[in-house]
Amino acid sequence: MNVPSLPSADVFRRIVPYTILALFVILILTVVRTSVFGAVDPEKHIYFEIVFLLLLALLGEIAVVYLKQPSVMILMVLGIVMSHSFIGAAWGALNLPGEVPEILRNEEIISVFAQLGAVILLFKVGLHNKLEGVFALDNLFVAVAGVVVPFAVGYLYASYTGGDFAYSMFVGAALTATSVGVTVALLREFGLLEQRFAQVIIGAAIIDDILGLLVLSFVLNVTGGALEVPALALTGITAAVFLFGGVLAGKYFVRYLDSDWSAGNRAILLALAFMLAYAYVAEFIRLSAIVGAFLAGIVLNQSRHIKEIEDKTAGLELLFMPIFFISLGLLVDVNALAEFAVPIIVLTVIAVATKVVPCFFAAMVAQLHPRESLAVGVGMVPRGEVALIIASLGLTSGVLAAPQYSIISAMALLTTFMVPPILTRVLKK
Repeated sequence: MNVPSLPSADVFRRIVPYTILALFVILILTVVRTSVFGAVDPEKHIYFEIVFLLLLALLGEIAVVYLKQPSVMILMVLGIVMSHSFIGAAWGALNLPGEVPEILRNEEIISVFAQLGAVILLFKVGLHNKLEGVFALDNLFVAVAGVVVPFAVGYLYASYTGGDFAYSMFVGAALTATSVGVTVALLREFGLLEQRFAQVIIGAAIIDDILGLLVLSFVLNVTGGALEVPALALTGITAAVFLFGGVLAGKYFVRYLDSDWSAGNRAILLALAFMLAYAYVAEFIRLSAIVGAFLAGIVLNQSRHIKEIEDKTAGLELLFMPIFFISLGLLVDVNALAEFAVPIIVLTVIAVATKVVPCFFAAMVAQLHPRESLAVGVGMVPRGEVALIIASLGLTSGVLAAPQYSIISAMALLTTFMVPPILTRVLKK
């Protein structure tokens, strides 16, 4: 009788690795399926979400090569496609069975990562700017034009279309906002940050944030029932103290940073702590964290460690910045866009016109070339997270109803999305 021979050791060595690999693939697919469709503890699910966002960023970098489009725009489009509202609309349109998958669930944590991305972006931009170049008279002229005209036109439009006093004031305040995260990223991509018109955009946007803070304080006081002049004056004084005091204190900090004690990794750790401290103080006084980070960058521009700071923060930029731009897309509510399409489109057109036209003429007065002036006007258009913050304050305070909040927030996001393709065309010429 023939006894079957046992498989040789070579056969086992070939089969076992493939078997383990197949089991590992099954395990990964099971984890991914559960993470997308099942219930997972939020503290565990955040790791999946971060991996997913980083893979999206990688996909965006690949798309940049093949589509020849700015990475900023591609990342925001990817964010829209991954948003819960878009996936839900697509799921219903295709009549797919089961519940709508919810890939990104920890909105608060993702929001923190996104804010860090914006803070780091403006910090890096500040490192390449001189203080006197930011607060120049030309920048102030453009900033004032970009605040007064949008506020007046926004208020008149909202009042004319039947909006009450409070809603009209919030529309005007939201239109004064300027969010330069997207614009700055495009200028960096084109290598134009050192050009004078780019300095005008950045400087005017920073001043806009300061003026916008005063406008918001005014709106909150007036819509709250009465105009409190002391509170409004205190807001302006606080902003001025932070800006000028931050510069003066920063000089002493730079002197300490450049001492022998801060050699090696101590310098970068001190610089990061300095940046986040300024961002926190600015956010605390409702001036926006990106203003504080930008101010910290300007101050550190005088340090002998600037090259080291620039190099060692590149990893943070690589991690957090893509999440910031993807998060802008995640905020888009496609259902609101469809439901309030007409008022959103009209308000968006007004938002674009009231920034481009006055800022264009202000830049022309500042003796910039017409095409550079056009770049300034277009670059000041995005309302982004600044207008979203204003709208959310109106909603949480009970001044704005949900539909009014949706209209303002949609305008903020649309003005942010339309800038990359338009500004890209202007910059290429």
